[in-house]
Amino acid sequence: MNSKIDRSWHENFIKYTEFIVDQPQYKGLYFDRSPKGQIKWVVAGKSDKGLIRRNWWNNKCEEFGVEIKAGCYAKIAVILHPTKEHTCQICGKSLSIYYVYPNANLLTKIRKLFNYNIKPFSLSIYDIIDRIPNKINNWKTIFKIRNNKEIQDYQSLKDWLKINHVQKSMKSFFSPGVMSNSPDRFDGFHSDGNCCRSVSDKGRHKSNLQRYGQDRRVYENWADGNWKMADRLMSCFRKFGVSADHIGPISLGFCHRPRFQPLTKSQNSAKNNRMNYNDVKILIDDEKSNQVVSWHSKYIWDELKNKIKNDHDAIKLSNLMRKNMHHVLIIFSMISESGNNEFLTQFLNPQYSFADYEFIGFDPKTGNYKKVKSKNLTGKNQQNNNDRYFRIAFEKLEEYKDINNRRVNIWQNRAIDKKLSALIELLNQSKTDEAKEKLKDIFSQLSKDASLAW
Repeated sequence: MNSKIDRSWHENFIKYTEFIVDQPQYKGLYFDRSPKGQIKWVVAGKSDKGLIRRNWWNNKCEEFGVEIKAGCYAKIAVILHPTKEHTCQICGKSLSIYYVYPNANLLTKIRKLFNYNIKPFSLSIYDIIDRIPNKINNWKTIFKIRNNKEIQDYQSLKDWLKINHVQKSMKSFFSPGVMSNSPDRFDGFHSDGNCCRSVSDKGRHKSNLQRYGQDRRVYENWADGNWKMADRLMSCFRKFGVSADHIGPISLGFCHRPRFQPLTKSQNSAKNNRMNYNDVKILIDDEKSNQVVSWHSKYIWDELKNKIKNDHDAIKLSNLMRKNMHHVLIIFSMISESGNNEFLTQFLNPQYSFADYEFIGFDPKTGNYKKVKSKNLTGKNQQNNNDRYFRIAFEKLEEYKDINNRRVNIWQNRAIDKKLSALIELLNQSKTDEAKEKLKDIFSQLSKDASLAW
């Protein structure tokens, strides 16, 4: 460990490291000291020393009956930790290793519902509940607790959260104070807490966070089409080191479909979710036999696709379709905020979670293949993927409930506002079929407005 990193250690973290290595439950776990006498807290997981540590963690898993598989080190690290609080290397703050800190979406809900601002990782959910009195029903609404008569006061609410969320490390509402990192770190956790991780980890900087969740786009854009098949075909490209370009970007409102064109990474990056004239021609030809655009964006596509005569026009269409997709998500978020998530679920496609595909005769030079072999799946992983699909899709709408997001590129048409109010009123009256027709009318109106802007 270099001296530059040594000097960055907070004195509280240094005390923490000395305390941890002296605990009997870590006896036999390898560590060394620097010439200054400071503990070498980190080793490379694939190094000889890292393998020694890994064997130690494996033995501990066996000792405590933790099955050695993905996620096992995170479990045993929690079991072994003596205080269940980890000290941050950067700021010296101690945070719980449990999932007790509200994530960004929950913090937003708390701010809106209770008018109470909380700095991330400053208070556990238990402390927050104690600071907002006489709001038991509001809390039950947030956590979707229905028909549970046992939860009548704050203590029973906290007990319920502990059993159903904290002890299960549920990520739907909460985050831990520190992320697992075994066997690299001695105690099995990152040196920095989540309080400072966005500062210390360059990969977590806001400008780079998208790289950590690109697969979330499969779920975030409420797109039609077989996303599992499209994902599997994209994997075929990756195996050959080829960048797969969507002919019709999902972020513009197009469908998931097993149709990509091979590009170099630099070529694909340069396109940046924009279409060229050739893309538009391919899409128009493809839709003679297959759906190419999601239902909510078909209105603007049909309104403008035949106006495209060159690359400049194609880029202009890309910009208008991206703005339209922004409007779609705003409208969905308003429907969600009105308490009508059930109505929105008809526009999701979770059924593809329960299938898998193999592409026979794939040619990385063209992106073509001879045939597709499919099979149905019914395992736990598929159910988890199904649940994740719903969760992430609605988490995206949570972002759009923020009034600041709604102010960006919002439509300038009072007729749309009136139609949206009418739609929500229809939903409140359980007139879902009429509401769906009203929603189509809104998207049609948005496409006509875009045509006028052309």
